[in-house]
Amino acid sequence: MVGSSMPNSELRMEIETALAAKSFRLRFPPVLEVAFQVARSADRNRSIAKYLVVYLAAKMLFLLANLEIGSKVFRVSMTLRLGIVLPLTLIAIFLLLRHMPTWVYGVAAFAPLIAETALVVLLGRLSGSSVSARYVMAAGVGIFAQTLLMRAPFHHCVRGLALALAVFCALSAVSWPGHFGPPVSSDYLIFVIAFSLPALYERHSRERADRRDFLLSEMNRLRMEDIQRMNSHLERLSSMDALTGVFNRRYLDAALARSWDIAVDHRRRIGILMIDIDHFKALNDSFGHQYGDLCLVQVAQMLQKSVRAGVDTVARYGGEEFVAILPDANQRQTVMTGERIRKAIEAAGIPGAQGRVVTISTGAISICGEAASEQSVKDLVATADKALYTAKTAGRNRVEYCEHAQIQVEPHLTLCSGLS
Repeated sequence: MVGSSMPNSELRMEIETALAAKSFRLRFPPVLEVAFQVARSADRNRSIAKYLVVYLAAKMLFLLANLEIGSKVFRVSMTLRLGIVLPLTLIAIFLLLRHMPTWVYGVAAFAPLIAETALVVLLGRLSGSSVSARYVMAAGVGIFAQTLLMRAPFHHCVRGLALALAVFCALSAVSWPGHFGPPVSSDYLIFVIAFSLPALYERHSRERADRRDFLLSEMNRLRMEDIQRMNSHLERLSSMDALTGVFNRRYLDAALARSWDIAVDHRRRIGILMIDIDHFKALNDSFGHQYGDLCLVQVAQMLQKSVRAGVDTVARYGGEEFVAILPDANQRQTVMTGERIRKAIEAAGIPGAQGRVVTISTGAISICGEAASEQSVKDLVATADKALYTAKTAGRNRVEYCEHAQIQVEPHLTLCSGLS
């Protein structure tokens, strides 16, 4: 990921600036350059390693041609290829497939090819025959091919080409009477040098296109991240109650269905608390709906603080009613959570109607999925609602536990009711 510590807006500006740049120099700002090298390095090095294998295999076939020219040329070709070029190629492949500094990759990519160029020119000079020009042309074609076809970074190609041409010219001009034939004609040298320059230009064009593709892909990735972030934000907003900040009824229905399926499939317990603010209509009549809204917000905040963060789910059921889903909560834990919430709200001392403080009534139920696999989420909510009704009629400000028809209550637990 490019610039993970950089805000998307700043990174997008960097990319747009790089896309607009017309400079011949192939270089991004530091953050983008590092990201480009990381994104391309592994694949590029594997491609270079494959190229070296194919190139060396093709050159090994020329041993047969050397044999036809003469035993001396064949012996030199065999000795230098097996003793120098082959080991250099194997070492280069090993380095290219390992994590190394960038300059090591450049040396590994071009060292075997420059050695092969030197070998071919040397064989041409040793042959001292009419085929000498063919060797020179073969070396020139090799320089052209390695510049054009090998996916090395452009700046490595420039250095590799310069060194290959320097070796080519030096071996073409060196004199060794009795061993070498006449120096290579300057016409050939000019041709090979001129022949290599278009390959270098094409290599530059390809890397420029590759870099542009990278920038466009990064820009597209940033746009997709923005879209996903926006969708996530919209989804979160659609799941939240605008007034209280807890989950809304839509999210609650989905969460209940999910929790119920988990309880049934894995034979686990699930606790439900149905919570209602006492005398809420009277509170609205006495202080107005704006104060009633403030009361809902305060109650919702205390509900969130009184349950297990990241485990339990609190949602607004409708009006002044809330629901808490308590995964893996047995009867005792469900009632204790309800009682903790009740005490916290009463202790907050929120002014209510007729000189009272705001309190809540709660209906509680805990059920084992295995014992109630024939039941539904609606049955679960209806049972919790029945317990809430009992709490209301019993005097409010209390937690009532209602036993579902299919619940198998643990024998060591007593039914909690009328807690205050």
